[in-house]
Amino acid sequence: MQRTVFFGSALLMLAAFGCETTGRVVDDTGVLTDDAPGRDAPLPMPTSLTYTPEGCGYEVTSPQVLDVEMGADVFGAAADPGHIHVSFVGPSHTSFAVNWHTDNDTHASSLLIGTDQALLDAADDAVTGVTRSEGHFMRFSSDPRGRNAETVHEVHVCGLTPSTTYYYRVGGAGHWSRSIEIVTAPAPGSVEPFMFGVTGDSRGNEEDSWTISQRRLRDRGIDFELFSGDAVVLGTLQPQWNDFFSARVTDFAVEDLIASRPLMMANGNHDALAVNYLAQFAFPQEMTPGEIGQGEEWYSFDYANAHFVFLNDTVEDSGVLGNEEANWLRADLGAVNRTTTPWIFVVHHRPLYTCQSTHSPDTSLRANWQPIFDEFHVDFVLAGHNHVYERSAPIFGIEGGQGMVASEDPSTGGPRITDGVPSGTVYMVAAGVGAPLYPVETSCPTSREGTSTRNYVVFEIEGRSLHMTAYDALTDDVLDELEYIK
Repeated sequence: MQRTVFFGSALLMLAAFGCETTGRVVDDTGVLTDDAPGRDAPLPMPTSLTYTPEGCGYEVTSPQVLDVEMGADVFGAAADPGHIHVSFVGPSHTSFAVNWHTDNDTHASSLLIGTDQALLDAADDAVTGVTRSEGHFMRFSSDPRGRNAETVHEVHVCGLTPSTTYYYRVGGAGHWSRSIEIVTAPAPGSVEPFMFGVTGDSRGNEEDSWTISQRRLRDRGIDFELFSGDAVVLGTLQPQWNDFFSARVTDFAVEDLIASRPLMMANGNHDALAVNYLAQFAFPQEMTPGEIGQGEEWYSFDYANAHFVFLNDTVEDSGVLGNEEANWLRADLGAVNRTTTPWIFVVHHRPLYTCQSTHSPDTSLRANWQPIFDEFHVDFVLAGHNHVYERSAPIFGIEGGQGMVASEDPSTGGPRITDGVPSGTVYMVAAGVGAPLYPVETSCPTSREGTSTRNYVVFEIEGRSLHMTAYDALTDDVLDELEYIK
């Protein structure tokens, strides 16, 4: 099942999950009223596109939008690519995807790539040492009558070599972006060291904390970033997405990180699975029963010796959480070979465990998902929604609806590892890089750390060793650390 999610559905989602109401907004300036221009115009017919990118072993399906076509060398007055960002769709060690934004008259959706930056900079088309890949463009609007349309482009590149530095440019002949570095992941099961960042709830970018967190992560040299949802206040308002992508502090722009290091996201209740969200990000697509987001509601990927799962906890039918989505989760985790892939991380938005901050812990998610996390010994569950930093004790099992604190390593406070298996799962909230901060407490039996601070988290993994550090996004002071070896 595919459909465009317009403003009505988005606002129903916001209301259903206890968030701020915003009015029946159709653009960045007004409210849809009975005398709105174009009210009686016929509704445009949405369309979608499915194809297999050259050299890739998977299909790509666009959301249903106003217009979607394979790119052609047609350029408008503002053809220069902007909002460039990369993500994983196919295998992380041999492929990546790129999205970017242009004016509505630009249809060129091409990418040049090679390992020699100088050669790439001199090329205007494919030459020896430079390959050209083609993608598609989408014209979309969150207004059901198609007003205030936006155009984004998407290209998938496959057949790359693991652990290799490439350079790419997007656009089309005569209108290429600057050259951008990207490094493919190590081969599956590799014990090469890698590092990733965790952020969430950037909406509003208060104190420039979203932008500053991205600069911190760039300077620390992360390989990719996980985001737990709520990028914007309302997912149907494109100007807010424009701010998300183009945010800048002095000489650093968010694009300086996310155009080079993949950004992987979970849908938050404010994102509302809007067409803006679906069109502007490319994530793994494997359509399963219960999904409406062309397979991007829940998905997983591997990076070296770790497995990452993204779930959607803001669904239209809550029955999906404990049925179709839970069934997919169990099957996905059951397919992981823990000998070669010892680490498992799950990312979603509304936390199962949080200590008396603005949003209570979600006991429905706890009942539906924690038994699966326990069964497959998930290492970390990363969430947002509460704009704070929190870390739980290791938790395994539920009694009377409450998680049971598992055995802790006395030297680290983290899980005790027995024969490579953690005693329990650590539940973390890492959010508030932009959204208003909430109060927090640490008096809950399951809580171990908590602070109402703009934060980001860095995980460093080398083989079976893991080190986690939480930082204050504004000062870069260390808030919390955890280390253990399997």
